[in-house]
Amino acid sequence: MEAAIAAARAARGHTSPNPWVGAVIVRDGRIVSTGATSPYGGPHAEAAALANVDARGATLYTTLEPCVPFEGNRTPPCSDAIIAAGVARVVVGILDPHVGGPGVARLRAAGIAVEVGDGAVAITELLRPYLRFRSSGRPYVIAKFAVSLDGMVGAPEAGIRWLTGSRAIERAHEDRAWIDAILVGSGTVIADDPSLTARPGGTSAARQPIRVVLDGRGRSPVLAQVFGGDAPTIAATSAGAPREWKEALRGRGVTVLELENDESGVNLHQLLAALGQRNIVSLIAEGGPTVLAAFFADDLVDEVRAYVAPRLLGQGVPLLPRGLLPQPVELRDVVVEPLGADVLVRGYTGRWSP
Repeated sequence: MEAAIAAARAARGHTSPNPWVGAVIVRDGRIVSTGATSPYGGPHAEAAALANVDARGATLYTTLEPCVPFEGNRTPPCSDAIIAAGVARVVVGILDPHVGGPGVARLRAAGIAVEVGDGAVAITELLRPYLRFRSSGRPYVIAKFAVSLDGMVGAPEAGIRWLTGSRAIERAHEDRAWIDAILVGSGTVIADDPSLTARPGGTSAARQPIRVVLDGRGRSPVLAQVFGGDAPTIAATSAGAPREWKEALRGRGVTVLELENDESGVNLHQLLAALGQRNIVSLIAEGGPTVLAAFFADDLVDEVRAYVAPRLLGQGVPLLPRGLLPQPVELRDVVVEPLGADVLVRGYTGRWSP
């Protein structure tokens, strides 16, 4: 199962809206085949592992319950492929909320021995974005930010825009490379003109996240980097934004979403629902401070990734503007990861748990 989990982790970021799953086939105590979920529309992990190998009497380990026939299924059901291959035993990590048990029942009805639960804790953590998406129809939201020891995200007047070192920046780009979408507000676009692309190892990733700009008033420059390049971009705005601005963005190939406004700006619940309808399973919200505060205030953050730099600025822009967070937010299952001189603090928040 550890080998199956490793295969699933390697496929993460290439399968949405399908889950990233790994599968291995074992005969006489030896792994004879490994498979992982292909990009959407391609073979699932179990089918990939079964291809070109004699699996009669073998054991198949899979991180997620094999699928059954369902509406919209683009590939043959993996449960049928397992039965046809003559597999004798299947070990399943966790049940799939999109399948809900029939996959296991289908295998058992065919006389295959099935065990469930091996590696469940690690697999659940790996598949949190998918499990959130399937339970709610909206993306799993990671709030990502970098702060100084005194809680500042930067000090533009002092010329300080970047707080962390190279290892922390590299880690952030590794996360961008597997996430489905990355979001910022118009303030960040105006202040920093970011490209919002994934560049692990300093090289542009072949697969880029969808860039989402939250701009209810149409303030972002049409020629900003985030609206150009090869990565797709969505501008989440309102009916009140200038029509000419929207048309100019469409002329650059940007998808314009007109959403309702609420007290904090564009309605975030409506935005996440719209992104979920576009099969966006995971989302990193990178700011700025007002956007992050709105996500926290609406209880829409599932995970926090905070990069803390060993610096005291004594001035600058605070992480959360005073008064925008109605109550304290506490993280659970906290992990602290040193990255050179910086520290990454990860933890889960919100009311949802898989």
